[in-house]
Amino acid sequence: MPPNTFKLFRIISILSVLPCLAATFHGEVISVLDGDTIEVLHNNRAERIRLNGIDCPEKGQAFSKRAKQAASDLTFRKDVTLLTHGLDKYGRTLADVLLLDGTNVNHELVKDGWCWWYRKYAPGDTVLEGLERDAREAKKGLWADPQPVPPWVYRKARRGQSLDLSDLVPLDSEAESSGTSRGPPQLGAVLPESTPDSTFSPYPIIGNRRSHIYHRPDCPNYSQVAPRNRVEFGRVTEAESAGYRKAENCP
Repeated sequence: MPPNTFKLFRIISILSVLPCLAATFHGEVISVLDGDTIEVLHNNRAERIRLNGIDCPEKGQAFSKRAKQAASDLTFRKDVTLLTHGLDKYGRTLADVLLLDGTNVNHELVKDGWCWWYRKYAPGDTVLEGLERDAREAKKGLWADPQPVPPWVYRKARRGQSLDLSDLVPLDSEAESSGTSRGPPQLGAVLPESTPDSTFSPYPIIGNRRSHIYHRPDCPNYSQVAPRNRVEFGRVTEAESAGYRKAENCP
């Protein structure tokens, strides 16, 4: 069987077991905007695609450039098949992106530790759940950071919005029992409407014990303090009472 025929057969086989309600189309990836957003040539125009079920670090977060590069390495200037799931609130097409060899790009980015499983919008996706768990346990990609901040939390913090229970991520039972700080902070109470300076957050304020500078979760260097210099505070007021000052590049 010719190679191209074999690849097409694999794509057809994959699509045959996917939900019938999802629409599909094919096209070349002509732009990679970030880890979870690409543009595909469709009907002679660029169609913006938001990868379904995953969320990658935002611009300004640690690992955002690595996530974008990983997405580019996988897709740029390649022909892909899009299994679409409608539009998001910004009018972007939500889709699973499949390469000609059958690779699911959404899954690969989570598997390699560059993106999160987007629990809020794909709550029943056990595949993404398992891939994220495996990447976290192996400390792949962004999981090398002992205090990674989910991009949806980062976005809310930048906007001054409060968090709710759906934003928080529980630790694995293994991490909880071992008492380690690996993985996202443990699920806590609903956060009240308040300013970043007075709100208790399950994502700690990170201070640098050498420079006596602290970083909130929405600060660009939040995840870049060396572990040996890292000190954690529950509130900004605690950090400031201890003699720490806010990083100049914090919003």
